[in-house]
Amino acid sequence: MANGQPLILGTFNTASLTTSLSASTIAGANKTALIAFGPKAGVGLLGRALALGPNLLSSEIGVAGDAQTTGVFGQSGGGIVLDDSGNVLIAGAGVAGRSGSGGVGVHGACSAGFGVLGQDPSGAGVMGKSVSGAGVAGESNTGPGVSGRSSAQPGVRGESGTSQGAYGKSVSSAGVAGISTSFAGVYGRSTSGVGVHGMSAGSVGVYGSGADEPGVRGDSNTDYGVLGMSTRGNGVHGWSTNGTAGVSGYCPAGRALHGHSLSGYGLFAESASGVAVFGMQNSSQVGTGHAVVGFSQTGFGVAAVSASQPSLYARAGASLAALFVGDVEVRGGFRVIGGPKSAVVPHRDGTHRQLYCVESPESWFEDFGEAVVEGGACNVALDPDFAALVRPDGYQVFLTPYGAAVLYVSKRGAKAFEIRALPGAKGLTPDKVACGYRIVARRADIEAPRLAKVKLADVPELELPKPGKPRPEKAPKVVASKALREPKEVAPAKVPPPPKALDKALLARRPAR
Repeated sequence: MANGQPLILGTFNTASLTTSLSASTIAGANKTALIAFGPKAGVGLLGRALALGPNLLSSEIGVAGDAQTTGVFGQSGGGIVLDDSGNVLIAGAGVAGRSGSGGVGVHGACSAGFGVLGQDPSGAGVMGKSVSGAGVAGESNTGPGVSGRSSAQPGVRGESGTSQGAYGKSVSSAGVAGISTSFAGVYGRSTSGVGVHGMSAGSVGVYGSGADEPGVRGDSNTDYGVLGMSTRGNGVHGWSTNGTAGVSGYCPAGRALHGHSLSGYGLFAESASGVAVFGMQNSSQVGTGHAVVGFSQTGFGVAAVSASQPSLYARAGASLAALFVGDVEVRGGFRVIGGPKSAVVPHRDGTHRQLYCVESPESWFEDFGEAVVEGGACNVALDPDFAALVRPDGYQVFLTPYGAAVLYVSKRGAKAFEIRALPGAKGLTPDKVACGYRIVARRADIEAPRLAKVKLADVPELELPKPGKPRPEKAPKVVASKALREPKEVAPAKVPPPPKALDKALLARRPAR
């Protein structure tokens, strides 16, 4: 075929210059310049161009369509195309693009509109299928690589049997970005797996940011709202730069914070310069209660340990600084500063009376008893249990005679002491007289200096926040249940107008297959 001459059927037509085929004189509203029918499992129109070099797309176009509406229009009435092995190559495709290795099956480019527009009232507008590569790959230097938009359905939807339904990858920006004005920017749902799964090798797996609402929120009807797990780090870590709490818990009737551990700490608090644990009960709020309560089945209810300060510090406000119900055991020195030591006992008039302890400049133990002096003398043995706790030397014995006699201690030994009676005015010694004695001895187990000087420990001043006005927390808004339902498969409300179909009379002329 020469330039400008008719096409020769059955041969490969070539031209040295661009040869145009015009249909300006064909009558009808829908003009068609050329109709090409191919045999069964063949190609109606084949365009081929030789490559001039790499990345020379403008010189490698086999078939180019240029029009104000549709440059290239493909229409299929159904049917399939099989290869020699019986595999489906093309099934009902209006336009089919196929490339070998490293090429592009279909390439669409547009400066202001759609590079490739796929449209179907009930099925998929554009479908990409691949055995090992990407079914649909979008790439852009400044705009979105792939953009999906729908008024009633998902803008972009990906499904996969074994791998990711939708996969996004970026070198310097977000792999997948979701933006919404009224609903979730990114929504993930699964019937048996994880709804949304984020994983990162060197940064945050999932990151949420909110201007006036929580950055990340988790909702559950019967289980944990938010669950954090870690093999070596913290399961959940809260951080606040200017807020009141790094982690805040609220529950109107149950536990605001609950810590549970099988062998470690149920709740562990640490502070570099402030208070590690602070509990406040504000009676002006929901109700009365206790700031801190410790309960244990087998261990300590509350254990306090400090390296340089008092392990337990209690400060009285309008009531007692500490209240103990039950026995109290002190292992170590017990000192009372600014008040007496006393015992409170019930009185027969129904009140309780306070009896004060007698203080001494040294640490003494004392014992009491009675004896009978007969024949002017008697020997009194010390209680063995009492003698084992005191020093045997230097103890004091105070006598009280219960009759007309003058008594004195004549000997003091480690196990006993002797009492004698002096003769009276007539030189006679009373035959028998009773007396009481009081023994005071120094403790044998400790060294207690006499009137030892004591340096008082510094009393820390705790900055206690003032109880505020009742401020009950507002419950978070419940996500509407309809938003969690699976979207129904319905046709889009508005779609671009389809291109005009080919003239029916021309389609009727195609040969039967």
